[in-house]
Amino acid sequence: MIRKILYILDRIARNRVLQHILFWALSFLVLLNILKVSADIQPIDYIYTLFFHTPIVLAVYINLLFLFPLFLEKRRFVIYGATLAATISVSWFFYDFLFGRWIDIIFPGYYFIAYYNFWDIALYLSVYIAATSLIKLARGWFRLQEIQKEKTLTELKALKSQVNPHFLFNSLNSIFSLARKSSPVLPDIILKLSGMMRYVIYETDVEMISLQKEIEIIKDYIDLQKLRSSNSENITLEILGEVGGHKIAPLLFLPFVENSFKHGIKGGAKNSFIKIRIEITGGVLNFEIENNQGNPAEIHDDGFKGIGIENVRKRLNLIYPGAHVLKISGTDERFKVLMQVQLIE
Repeated sequence: MIRKILYILDRIARNRVLQHILFWALSFLVLLNILKVSADIQPIDYIYTLFFHTPIVLAVYINLLFLFPLFLEKRRFVIYGATLAATISVSWFFYDFLFGRWIDIIFPGYYFIAYYNFWDIALYLSVYIAATSLIKLARGWFRLQEIQKEKTLTELKALKSQVNPHFLFNSLNSIFSLARKSSPVLPDIILKLSGMMRYVIYETDVEMISLQKEIEIIKDYIDLQKLRSSNSENITLEILGEVGGHKIAPLLFLPFVENSFKHGIKGGAKNSFIKIRIEITGGVLNFEIENNQGNPAEIHDDGFKGIGIENVRKRLNLIYPGAHVLKISGTDERFKVLMQVQLIE
């Protein structure tokens, strides 16, 4: 039953013609009970209510189809107000002429009269014009939100598609380097990379992912890099707080971790180190990473310089608007990132 109701509501929401029919049907029922001449509804009440709607429908659609797009949407408020007043006046004259002359010709013997004065009809018209204008504005607002959401999802997919190849290229470069040396740890690295590739390609095509899983990928990436680093003891990862049960946008940490290895340990820095700290407290995640800077001449330029970090910045703005902090500071010797995110439960 609930599914059927939801299906009907969905059909109504998608069909504008049906929305208009339902609006005027509801209006007819309401005015029929307001305008009836006795306690019981008579055939004359149906006729009167039907023709009473004529100037209302005229004014409403003149406003929606012409005045609204030509003047109100273009912020020409003075002209809109003047033309709206003229529309109400024309509709009043139409009402007076309809019930003063025409209706007796169409329905002789019923003796209809223009019972309401100008201000009464103007009040009816104003209420209907205001109500339908608000409905139109609300529909436009919801449509704008829907378009913005679709745009956001499209941008997120495009940004993640840039992050993924960047990560994979870097990892493959690491494997290539070890393969040339016939390293015995190569099978372990390939196994870890296989799991990471599966995660990046198949599991991150969602808006939110388990924070626990995201941290596990960072651990695997660090382990992979430690296998080919002579300063593995200077690579630390500290996790504080309760990780389970939280979700986060995927691939927010990885670009910063990659960047630290690339510009620190792989960059030939003396006494190189990487410190990573992730703390969850009060529904807020704090991610800090710091490394010392190497020699720029020794850093391999793969053509993707800055893409990963810039993508994180954009994705934070899209997914956590007003609910995140990203501070990046650097000197000739050190590079530090502080990212704070309000976790979405």
